[in-house]
Amino acid sequence: MAVGTTPRSWAERRTVVRAFEPTIGMWWVASRPEQRIPGYLDLQTAPDVSPWRLTLHGELGGPPSAPGLVQYVALHGETPAGLFTLMRANLRGGPSGMMDASVKKTVWEGWQLVRGAHVESQELYRSATFQLPGLWHWLGPTWLNSNMTSELHAGAADWTRPEQGDLGTQLTAEIEPGMKLMLAPAYTQRSGREQQSLNYYAQYSLSAPTGVHVEEIERVTHALTNLHALVTGTPMDDFDVDLVTMTGSAVHVMDARRPLGRRWKSGLADPFFDTADIEFSAFIPRWLALCEQVPVAIGAAAPRDDRQFLQSKLIDACNGLEALASHIWADATPSTKDTELLEQLKEFGLNRDFRDSVKLTLQMRHFPLSKKLEQLAQTIGADSAAWLLGDVPVWAELTAGLRNSLAHGFAMDGRLGDDIEFVLLAEESATAVLRLALLREAGYDNSRSSTPGELLHSDGRSVAGHRNSHIFDTLKVVAHHCDHWQHWKAARDAARAARVADPTTSAPPSNGSSE
Repeated sequence: MAVGTTPRSWAERRTVVRAFEPTIGMWWVASRPEQRIPGYLDLQTAPDVSPWRLTLHGELGGPPSAPGLVQYVALHGETPAGLFTLMRANLRGGPSGMMDASVKKTVWEGWQLVRGAHVESQELYRSATFQLPGLWHWLGPTWLNSNMTSELHAGAADWTRPEQGDLGTQLTAEIEPGMKLMLAPAYTQRSGREQQSLNYYAQYSLSAPTGVHVEEIERVTHALTNLHALVTGTPMDDFDVDLVTMTGSAVHVMDARRPLGRRWKSGLADPFFDTADIEFSAFIPRWLALCEQVPVAIGAAAPRDDRQFLQSKLIDACNGLEALASHIWADATPSTKDTELLEQLKEFGLNRDFRDSVKLTLQMRHFPLSKKLEQLAQTIGADSAAWLLGDVPVWAELTAGLRNSLAHGFAMDGRLGDDIEFVLLAEESATAVLRLALLREAGYDNSRSSTPGELLHSDGRSVAGHRNSHIFDTLKVVAHHCDHWQHWKAARDAARAARVADPTTSAPPSNGSSE
């Protein structure tokens, strides 16, 4: 469906909430249409398993799976409800005997179900459209954008809702030569006996004249899911995915469960920034590139629906910061002494792997984690970093020390690692800096504020455009406790001085606060 054009009825868009009825039909491996056996497809509701389960009355000759090795295939089905394709399916169990010992039951599970056509994993599609929860509130400027209050009241910047048959305003970004991502409003139409209503929403559309592979569609949707999770502070899922084949046939990717993030818009729906705060055509390609180049940083920054240990979250956040810093700033040229040392190792006949390990150690010594944290914090603006973290070098030193103590198994001076408030604030502040630094690297610089380049604070006042956002609320909590870093530094230094004065005290390793 073209964005903003032919509306679909309200009933057609209820796939997110409508219960899936078990479907009986004939099924086969996509590459072996001659071998067809009966079976039924149903939906699994447990959150920790693949959503689609296919139970077959017989065996299909698919690739074997073993512990640590899962091989996926595409299965085609023909049922009274239409054509189906079960994507990324793997043999889960079987064969097992049923009432007749000569008939065996096998169970397959799949992660994606396409309705309306038989498709191949390498098939090209002319276009794909999809939604994310609360996407309408990403179209900017929103009425909660405090940096554009005058424009909004003047009516010059209001995002207009399209009339019937109108395409509406569209934002586009070229992801690759010939491949275009578009964001635009759309609507559904609901008619009654006496009135007709339009329900507005927004959706993305990915298209290319030469076609787009499923893998590329998944790469883009996953990257945008992480982006929207970041700006809303809520885990997100894409949903309502429609594909158009190269021949013009429309197929629909079934939504197995209600998408994550649907509750975000039930409150005061305000993202950390909206599309009016960025240059959409430049920001989106840079964000997609970051997702490819620093997946460790993206994975640590995006909110997730899990129950990870606090200490593990801190380590992940610092690893993400370290990866991002290495991406932004090229490794410094080795000093003369380091170069001479590496040459001597080569003359002594030591192999390349050993020399590379020594070179990496030397680089870490010149650019330790604490310096990386400090430099990344400064990317959000000097005033913003001071408002958020207080004394930035002290914050960086203590946070790096905690990460190293947790990662390498030694105690910090002053037993700071046992102070839950310290660990909690270190994790929240490190994650906050990682998220802001990623958005800054992708091109968000708060350009509509009075002080572009300062993302949060300047001259004693807030310059954030969306002060009602969940992200900004979290940042205010971190900033409220920024004076604690000096207190913790004093406690650490006092404990360290006492340890030095008492030779009988067991000492942590010398690298307890830096690499």
